[in-house]
Amino acid sequence: MSEHNSQDIDLQEEAGAKFHRGSALSIFNSDRREDFVALLFALLIALGVYVLVN
Repeated sequence: MSEHNSQDIDLQEEAGAKFHRGSALSIFNSDRREDFVALLFALLIALGVYVLVN
């Protein structure tokens, strides 16, 4: 088996700890942009629920 595992494409190391930053298949250039879009969708859903319930 090869030394480079395809599961480790997004493996990051910080302060001695290894972690996966998320999917390597993303349509966003940065994690921050992805977070803001997710927050925007969450706010729109919450607003929609608020409007429909009242």
